[in-house]
Amino acid sequence: MRRIVLLLAPWLALAMGCDRSESVRQRDLIVLSVETLRSDALGYAGHPGAATPNLDALVARGTRFAQAITPMPRTSPALASLMTGLWPHHHGSREVGDAMTGGIRLAEVLRGQGYGTLAVVGNHSAGPAQGFDRGFERFVSYDDLVERYRGRLYRDGTDVPPTAPGWAEVTTDEALALVSQSSPGKPLLLWVFYFDPHFLYRPPSPWQERAVAPRCWELYRWALADPGHRGGQVFNDIRGVARQAAEDCRKLYDAEVAYTDSEIGRLLRDFRKARGNREPLVLFTADHGENFGEEGLFFEHGENVHEAGLSVPLAWVGPGVAAGRVDQGAASLVDALPTTLALLGVPEKARPPVDGMDLSPFLAAGGHSRGREEPRVVFAESANALWNQAFGHLLTGRAGGRVCVNQGRYSLCEQTHERPGVYELYDHEADPELEHNLASRLPEVVARLSAVRQVWPVEGARLLAARQARFKLVGRPRAEGGYHYELYDLAGAGESVDVSAAFPAVAAKLQQELERWAAGIRAEPRSERSREQEDVLRGLHYLG
Repeated sequence: MRRIVLLLAPWLALAMGCDRSESVRQRDLIVLSVETLRSDALGYAGHPGAATPNLDALVARGTRFAQAITPMPRTSPALASLMTGLWPHHHGSREVGDAMTGGIRLAEVLRGQGYGTLAVVGNHSAGPAQGFDRGFERFVSYDDLVERYRGRLYRDGTDVPPTAPGWAEVTTDEALALVSQSSPGKPLLLWVFYFDPHFLYRPPSPWQERAVAPRCWELYRWALADPGHRGGQVFNDIRGVARQAAEDCRKLYDAEVAYTDSEIGRLLRDFRKARGNREPLVLFTADHGENFGEEGLFFEHGENVHEAGLSVPLAWVGPGVAAGRVDQGAASLVDALPTTLALLGVPEKARPPVDGMDLSPFLAAGGHSRGREEPRVVFAESANALWNQAFGHLLTGRAGGRVCVNQGRYSLCEQTHERPGVYELYDHEADPELEHNLASRLPEVVARLSAVRQVWPVEGARLLAARQARFKLVGRPRAEGGYHYELYDLAGAGESVDVSAAFPAVAAKLQQELERWAAGIRAEPRSERSREQEDVLRGLHYLG
């Protein structure tokens, strides 16, 4: 990290002073990102419930990377990697809502190359507070959208009817308004981040009525009656409350994806009209996916490294990009910045230092695509398990809140802000609401679990992953410290069978690579978050 930071100041001066006219192709760029979009939720990926004609047609005209992952399945860290080309422990954002502390943004580079830079972002976790506005001349944030539309926006926590415009519609409207005000004489960067289809899955009319999902609506009513306590029960399927509604909730999720697809189609059509029908370069991706029961997590993402949350769509479309190509080599969101700058012809000396790989050779019409045996390795870590009901995780909770160690049927919890050092013990199998303290009755269990608590820092017991196109190694925290590793064959049995014994050389190589990568991650706990940050996380259903 120190090497990267030291290089930034001289690099920025060089980039601002380089000769733009001879090197940079005068080509518009649209960065199209969608919140919580599973890579398998689209028509081109074969999902039977998909209604995504616009994205299917878009990707068919370009090259997609079928084995792309996010470096962390949470919005702020993932998009920070997208925009800087750096791993989360290098740009500094390692949890939803956390700000970047390092890295040069895509908008800063392109603005230095003479681009107009515009953004419309529908999620509070990717706004000015996290540093995403840097480099943009115009940046319309989540708060701006809420302020402008107020009672005319159908969104969670309000009584606005579903006949009102939804998030995707107003995001498109604002993006097109910015484009109409831009100068036609210089290239344009437009970043649009659609908030749909984040939980709660509530598309506006008429998409809502097309999904018959009574069990999911009933689950919403039950959970919202006491969100602070029932949210964690839903996401972690306590007493089966999520599983019985999962099929219906997936219908609503698919409907939100379809709604967003329709707005993306409008954005792309009207953008080209506004820009004189010039064909832009389009980068299409997502911040992360979504779990629908994988590893016991429902309607959520972040706390594990299952493909449901890690795998993301990643495609480039436009001049110079091969059409209809599918690359099967490993790819990551950290590759987006170096690849895009190469496609735009930004000079090498104007490109910031990155962790990612330039994938442009695999995009060229005369190039080639990689297969599933491609050996490249990319990495990921989970975010923190924020809800204490995630009993399958060794450590849950957040700095400044209740932190619990989970082993077997017991959870040892500490109110780190209100009563630091005072432990409470719960039998979470019999008492998943964590209401009946057994600490005085079972002192030996308290002693055993408190020893585990000293091993792992708050928010530090995260899962790690090293992924090739075919194989994936996952490191799971152990109570005594260190990690237990499992190898999965994604082209075979998937993430249900550990194949380490069948492929010992692969397991050893990936473990070595993963440990080298993870050595750069600081173990210290995150400092307590502000009241405003806590409110943001609560509004996004990350906290109770």
